[in-house]
Amino acid sequence: MSTFLRFLVVGGSLALVYALLAAFATSQLPWPKAVSAGAAWIACIPLGFWCHRRFTFTGSAPRPFALGLYALTQVIGIGIGAGTSFLFATGRFWPDLLVHLCASALAAVASYVINRRLTFPAGGRT
Repeated sequence: MSTFLRFLVVGGSLALVYALLAAFATSQLPWPKAVSAGAAWIACIPLGFWCHRRFTFTGSAPRPFALGLYALTQVIGIGIGAGTSFLFATGRFWPDLLVHLCASALAAVASYVINRRLTFPAGGRT
């Protein structure tokens, strides 16, 4: 299976976890929606790094401090998630789930490109 296809499977699973967590947070927590969505994204960073390292970029050696690099690349995703939440979240679970799934898809494109080139460059271990 290609790296990109594995990324889509792992990333799609992580996007679902994020979207459920963010929809719950924006509909149930008394915080601003953008803060709730950002907190949900931050909570998913360690799981995302581990899954991508273990399943997506299996033929690549992560750079030193790869978790930190991965977390920095996720700042873009947090911005996308918080921004779309600020603009489009309603405070109702099902509509917010759709908002966060769309935000996750947009962030996934940026994440793949950045992580493929910076965090897990091709040509590492096999």
